[in-house]
Amino acid sequence: MIYFDNAATTFPKPRCVLDKTEFCLKKYYGNAGRSSHSLSLRSSEEIYYTREMLANHIGIDTPEQIVFTYNATYALNLAIKSLITQKCHILISDFEHNSVIRPLEKLKELIGIEYDCFKTDGDIKKALNAALRPDTRVIISSIASNVTGENIPIKILSDFASENSLMLIIDASQALGHTEINLTETPCDAFCAPGHKGLFGIQGSGFVYFKEKTRRESFIEGGSGSDSASKYMPVLLPEGYEAGTLSTPAIVSLGAGLEYIEKTGLERINEKMNFLTNCAYERLSNINGIRIYKRGCGIISFNLGDIPSSTVAALLDKRGICVRGGLHCAPMIHKKLGTMRQGAVRISFSYLNRKKEVDRFYSAIKSISHSLT
Repeated sequence: MIYFDNAATTFPKPRCVLDKTEFCLKKYYGNAGRSSHSLSLRSSEEIYYTREMLANHIGIDTPEQIVFTYNATYALNLAIKSLITQKCHILISDFEHNSVIRPLEKLKELIGIEYDCFKTDGDIKKALNAALRPDTRVIISSIASNVTGENIPIKILSDFASENSLMLIIDASQALGHTEINLTETPCDAFCAPGHKGLFGIQGSGFVYFKEKTRRESFIEGGSGSDSASKYMPVLLPEGYEAGTLSTPAIVSLGAGLEYIEKTGLERINEKMNFLTNCAYERLSNINGIRIYKRGCGIISFNLGDIPSSTVAALLDKRGICVRGGLHCAPMIHKKLGTMRQGAVRISFSYLNRKKEVDRFYSAIKSISHSLT
């Protein structure tokens, strides 16, 4: 089987991730922060170790300001709904995922916020200035599209937000793990990402880093393992937002994934991702009738003539190749591309993919093209 759906979740996981997760489940699966026995304490230690690894990976020195979540969607909802509590105007990129659009639509309904898109084609700073209003208070943006892989340099967003006294919420879902991030140099108010994609953790892992040390609005309430006599959630992070039992195995797997990335090296991972992407792009470009959209961050989306993307994805699956067809939970960019009805076929790579898999994919898609067109 060839797996080219890593923008959804990476597979397979590195051996070290599987081993460390299994060891957690077998040897110290206590409830972190809820008891004082050795198994609970070991879980707490491993969770804090992952906070430290993440802090180092994104260039901050305050691991306690990293709040663990179950995925990037939860992280974005937490960031958006806790930081935006009053009517205002918000800027978003023109390729945002439903994990941004749907929370904003809910806030539009509840408190009357308004939002507009800035264009990502051409001069992004100029586009931001063109969309800016006197009542703009927040920018929410991905730094890489989950459909085309096109990216927005985080420095442009960070500098613009600082210059205009705006809050900045970043979605790093498709960039983290093979793109260098240093939030000390490019600060933001919230930085959200999954653990199960480029960081090689298992599903159920994600996080949001908050620039502030104290929580704002509560997003979820419940047990926190500290200050249990109070009727309210703790004020300080991370406990202020981490209500209930954390997923220790998922967080441990994320720590193992970060160890793997550190050992392999970001530069080496990025080089491999670019190599595979460019190789696949060159091969696909030789197929008659193919439409290839922008590429980057290990992602390429394309269509074969007017054939539904779901049909192409199903035919590839029959040949043992996993890709994703459809709208990818990101209708905004498909409207921009003109692919709302057809969707697009997306291939997305991991560092663990190999060139010979690209070769087999090319042969398969060429065969499908000849049979259908």
